[in-house]
Amino acid sequence: MSRVKIALFLLILIFSVSLVGGLSVDRVTTRLTDYLSAAEKQNQSGDLPALAETLMELDRYYRSREWLLTLFLRRDYAAAAEIALAPLQSYAAAGQKTDCEAALRAARAQIDAARHVFLCFF
Repeated sequence: MSRVKIALFLLILIFSVSLVGGLSVDRVTTRLTDYLSAAEKQNQSGDLPALAETLMELDRYYRSREWLLTLFLRRDYAAAAEIALAPLQSYAAAGQKTDCEAALRAARAQIDAARHVFLCFF
């Protein structure tokens, strides 16, 4: 009977960790995508001060949640997201609208890929 209890405990533990991981990755990637959407709109409208502030907030949020992503994602997906997000602040300048748009699309693709890779199992 104790083997059944241990097996049930391990099953519940695995399910709980999977659920927490799925919810955490979903929440973080959704918030990052929201920041990227806001930045795309600000870039299209030419609102450079708001764009710079949004990209700074995006960077702060990613830095504060990076540990969570690396806990549940493979290291190469988390690193690819970081590499795509890191240079975004440098594009928030006059005359960089097209480059900023391309960098934002690339960052969104990396975040979507990380989200898809993790959540496709659920």
